[in-house]
Amino acid sequence: MYVKKVAVVGAGTMGADIAYSLAMANIPVVLRDVDENALQRAQEHIRHVMQGRVDKGRLSPQEAEKRFAQIRFSAQDKDLYDVSVAIEAVPEKMALKQQVFRELDRILPPLAILASNTSALSISEMANATTRPERVAGMHFFYPAHTMKLVEIIAGDSTDQDVLDTLTRLSEELRKIPVVVKECPGFVVNRILTASMAEVMRFKAEHHVSAHDIDAVITKNHLAPMGPFVLADALGLDIAWDVANTLQKAYGDRFYPGPELGELVQQHHLGVKTGQGFYSYTTPEANASLKSAPFTPEQEHDLIDQFTMATFMEAARVFEEGIASARSIDIAMRAGAGLPTGPLALADSMGLDVVYEKLTKMTKRLGERFTPPASLKERVERGQLGVKTSRGYFNY
Repeated sequence: MYVKKVAVVGAGTMGADIAYSLAMANIPVVLRDVDENALQRAQEHIRHVMQGRVDKGRLSPQEAEKRFAQIRFSAQDKDLYDVSVAIEAVPEKMALKQQVFRELDRILPPLAILASNTSALSISEMANATTRPERVAGMHFFYPAHTMKLVEIIAGDSTDQDVLDTLTRLSEELRKIPVVVKECPGFVVNRILTASMAEVMRFKAEHHVSAHDIDAVITKNHLAPMGPFVLADALGLDIAWDVANTLQKAYGDRFYPGPELGELVQQHHLGVKTGQGFYSYTTPEANASLKSAPFTPEQEHDLIDQFTMATFMEAARVFEEGIASARSIDIAMRAGAGLPTGPLALADSMGLDVVYEKLTKMTKRLGERFTPPASLKERVERGQLGVKTSRGYFNY
C-alpha cells in the first residue's frame, strides 16, 4: 500500500518525535491534538530538535524549514480525511485509546491503517473498537523516538499481512529497524526489559543497596548502556509502574518490582519529569548520599547473574511462545534496549550447558522463576551447546 500522508494523534513528546521522524523522511504528516497548548509545545520541541541538527552541521537551515513544513499541526478532523496511516500516541489507557480508534475509524478512508504506539496494551482489544480490525496493528516506537532505531510492528488477531508489510516499509523509510512480532502483553522489548528491571528492583529491596551502586555495577560490566534505575527515571516511574502491573497480571509475580516503585509513584516522584525519582534532578548533590556500603564480591556476582539470567529467561519464554524468532528477539533487544549482545546470543556464547547449570543452582536458591526453560533443556540434551558446538539458539 502506498503511504501518501500520515497522521500522528497525540502531540506529547512521543507523538512530536514520531512526527519529526516522518518529516525528516519527507513524508507529509498531520500532528493532531485537541489541546492547542500541546500542539504549540510540540512545535517548539520539533524546532528545537531540528535546530540541534542544524547546529551540528547535519542539516542546512533551508532544509530544516523544508522538513518542518511537512508537518501540519491541527485540532481539526478535516485534516485527517486523506491520510493513509494514522499512528495513535495518546497515554497508555485502554479506554482512551479505544475512543481515539473509534473516532479515527469514523473519519479516515476505509482502507487507511490505524496503528497504535502502545508499549504493552492489547492491539486486538483496540481493533475491536473499530469496524476495520483487519486494518489495525501496533507500531511501537521507542523513547526518544527521533533517535531510537527500533520499531516493533505488532499483529493483532485479525491484522492483514498487507498492513504489516506497509508498516514495515514505512519504518524502513524512516531509517528505523522494524521487527514484526505477535501480540502479547509487553510485546518483546518491554516484556524482557521489565522482567530484568523488576528483578533488580527486588534485589535492591532485599539487599538494602542503593540504586546508584546497582546502576554502577550494571554499566561497569557492560550489561546495559545505562542502569535500570536511571532508565526508569528517564521513562517515567508512573509508566514503569503501569507496565509492571500490566505484566504482573499477565505473567505473575516475576514482574513484581518490589514496594519502592509504587511508593515513589504515590508520592508523585516520577523521575526526570518531576525532578525526583530514584535520583534527584533538582538537587543533584543529594545523589551523593545514595551510595550504600560497598558491594561484596559475592553481591556483585549475584546481581550480575540475576540481571543477566532474568533477561535470558524472559527472552527464552518469548521465543518458546512463538512471539518472535530468536533473531528478531536479539535484534529488538540490541536496537530497542541498547544491549551490547542479544540475550539468546549471549547464552550461546556462555555455553548453554553452563547457563543450564547456573539456572539450576539459582532455582534452588531463589525460586521457580529461574527454572531452566524447555528450549534450553532440549538443546542441552541434544548436545547443542551454543558457539562451542556451532549450534544453539543460533547456528554458527
